[in-house]
Amino acid sequence: MSLAGRRILVTRPPAQSARLMALLSDAGAEPLPLPVLDIVPDERALAALPTLAEAADWLIFVSPSAIDAAWPVLARRKLKARLACVGAASAAKLAALSGRAVLHPRDGSDSAALLALPELQRLTGQRVLIVRGVGGRAELGETLAARGARLTLAEVYRRVDGEPDWSLLEQPVDALVLTSSDTAERLFRLAGRSRSLTLQCLLYCVPHPRIAATLAAHGVTRIVTTQADDAALVAGLSEWFTRHP
Repeated sequence: MSLAGRRILVTRPPAQSARLMALLSDAGAEPLPLPVLDIVPDERALAALPTLAEAADWLIFVSPSAIDAAWPVLARRKLKARLACVGAASAAKLAALSGRAVLHPRDGSDSAALLALPELQRLTGQRVLIVRGVGGRAELGETLAARGARLTLAEVYRRVDGEPDWSLLEQPVDALVLTSSDTAERLFRLAGRSRSLTLQCLLYCVPHPRIAATLAAHGVTRIVTTQADDAALVAGLSEWFTRHP
């Protein structure tokens, strides 16, 4: 697998981009950070989190950002709750940190896939704590509540605009990796009209059809959709460039 000489922009928050950039480098690419999104912990929510977590039957983390923000304040707590994550990459991260089994969907990497698991079908009276960012998608919580869960939301971080270096677009760019719909929206909003045409012409690699649809709504036509883990993103780009040298 080789991406030799390909300039690939990575839009993740700086704290979450290291592994992906390392994998791209190992494949021969030149990964460049273009952080259009950053993560800011909510200290008040984090202070309240241990008490909520110790009372829960289920702890569901919706993203790597939720794990990064929340686990440091939970690591030394005696938690009886079962652990769950929306995606396999998040589950692997949480399992490594906690040393415990983490429920996650084997097929799919979104709320619908998690909700399809048999363990989450009957939750009457069970206390479910969803750990997420401010303003996260409502589907997961609403469905679990409809199944009888006693639901609590812990919104432990906020998404804020990053500080991308737009001068990177002044040189040839081979592809851009983008891993959330929110990031896609921010990318085009921060870029403004003057850079939108350049962005529309780029090749994008994304881990979910919903993100691809967001990009398409902004006029993007070249999109590679892969599974939701870093290795799959790199493999997807490598395969595309093999077929389109």
